[in-house]
Amino acid sequence: MIARTLPGWCLLASMALFSACGDGSTSQDTLQVDDRSDTTAASVRMKKTRKIFYNIPSPMETAALLKKAGAEYDKDLLNDVMNVDKYTAASKQALNLGIYGADLSYASINDQTQESMFYTSCAKKLADKLGVSGAFNDTTIERMEKNMNNRDSLLNIISETYWSVDAYLKENDRDNISALMIAGGWVEGLYIATHVAAAKDTPELRQRIAEQKFSLGDLRSLLDSYESQDQALSTAKEDLASLDQFFQQVSTEAGDGGVTQDDGVAIIGAGGAGATLTDDQLKAITAEVARIRNNYIN
Repeated sequence: MIARTLPGWCLLASMALFSACGDGSTSQDTLQVDDRSDTTAASVRMKKTRKIFYNIPSPMETAALLKKAGAEYDKDLLNDVMNVDKYTAASKQALNLGIYGADLSYASINDQTQESMFYTSCAKKLADKLGVSGAFNDTTIERMEKNMNNRDSLLNIISETYWSVDAYLKENDRDNISALMIAGGWVEGLYIATHVAAAKDTPELRQRIAEQKFSLGDLRSLLDSYESQDQALSTAKEDLASLDQFFQQVSTEAGDGGVTQDDGVAIIGAGGAGATLTDDQLKAITAEVARIRNNYIN
């Protein structure tokens, strides 16, 4: 538990957080899991997921870009930690595990130590509810606590944990829940980026938002690989399709899909395809991702 190792001020913050997060006793719905007897479909999905892993920017990569843009930290952009206990359906828990993961990255890379612990605890609570505490456990929390003053190590642990949860879900035949987690993190990253751009617009930030056209295509491909009639997956597919209609208007150029380093964080695709985004396109994408994200957190 966090209380074992935190120094005084951080212990008080964590106690307040656990009070805010509630006791976790609420009942939860389940998310329908596909029959994995179709090994061909599973193999195709694994290839798509691998492509997602390498092409969709992680929450940490998005956070690094926002910091580089010189944007000031704005905690009001993040999902309130008070919301965590209202997510009783597994689908909501998965989406918001991704969302809180993106928020944790944003807070951490901006050196918001206290809020980072808040979001760490809420992410762990959702991981526990989803049964993935094996990937997000007390040992991970303790590593974060010990490295709170070592920014590079902390960022590495956060990225490692995010993808460990993803791998754990896949290994336990729950990769549809993993897909929702990745979708939630991607939506939150885009939501934060577009709102930061409204206050601190830079050519690089605008280009990176435009380049999410490629990541969105990969993400849609992953979710489309599930033929389940589960309503949560169907809704997520519809949301991404709605957002994609705005990205289809974004002009792009072919590139080499390179990987660059930004303050120790790998930025995938930053040296690759170029894209341009008009004011009207940015406005439309900002409004649509806000609509989708607000449905996920409420």
